[in-house]
Amino acid sequence: MDTLWYLGKLALALVMGMLCARVLGLRRFNRTAALLQTTLVWLLLFFMGVNTGGIEGITTQFGTIGLSALVLTLLGVAGTILFSLVFSYCVSPPAQTEGIAIAKRKEQSWMRRLFDIVKEPLILVGIVVLGLTLRLTTALFSWFESSLVTYLLYTLLFFVGMGMVHKQISFKGVFSDKSLLLLPFYTIAGTYLGALLAPLLTPFTIKESWGMLSGFGWYSLSGILISDLGFPILGSISFLANLLRESFSFFLIPLFGRLGKRYYYPAVCTAGATSMDVTLVLLSSHFGTRTMLGSIYHGVIMSLAAPILIPLFF
Repeated sequence: MDTLWYLGKLALALVMGMLCARVLGLRRFNRTAALLQTTLVWLLLFFMGVNTGGIEGITTQFGTIGLSALVLTLLGVAGTILFSLVFSYCVSPPAQTEGIAIAKRKEQSWMRRLFDIVKEPLILVGIVVLGLTLRLTTALFSWFESSLVTYLLYTLLFFVGMGMVHKQISFKGVFSDKSLLLLPFYTIAGTYLGALLAPLLTPFTIKESWGMLSGFGWYSLSGILISDLGFPILGSISFLANLLRESFSFFLIPLFGRLGKRYYYPAVCTAGATSMDVTLVLLSSHFGTRTMLGSIYHGVIMSLAAPILIPLFF
């Protein structure tokens, strides 16, 4: 019952943001909402670090957290790639996928590409580390209460809802193409399939592993949400695992693009929730602009699924 009530409050915050954007108008407060959304993510990540720093004996668990996140990421991504390849082939044989056209790619220097890949993740990790360090080394946050994170999270989802309306996304074309319609199913089922092996390689149960991987690349939300549910260590692992998933997708999407159009499905599914924003340009440049609608649809559905699925496992 508590989980349903928690989900209801998250959904209400999202819906209220969408209604607010429609009432105010699609062009009003567009940039303000986007700026506030970014600011809230930074604040939430900072306080996630503060919250984690308050755990007794946390310094002895850093190695375990990093290794567990890497193992979970590899399992989730491997399961996603395998599942999406097999089932997309069954649903949409090669002759029916000619609409996916691989675009010409502009090669950049490897230094520039590496910088573009690591810049944002490093900033966000740095924010978490800053909060963690300040909690461990100073008394500045002796006043901190975890309930603060809950209210910030509701506010963030409010502005996420506004952002969805501002983007004016229509999915009419997707519903007539079952190969694109099933993309979120491939991602969820593949991720959970890979996580079935987690108890063999990590100290976590299948249920915990599914929960930590249910951000599907939306690392800022997954880490914050799980920490807010009362599992700060699992929240830190989830944050890193989903951050690694996004980072891996930057390398895997170009590789899949060179392998051929059939590999659009594992490419977009590996990207997870980021296929509608961070990795959208990369997907369209390697698989053609005609795939943009499918990528955005997939990212939106995964972003809606994450806050619904995560609480179900904790």
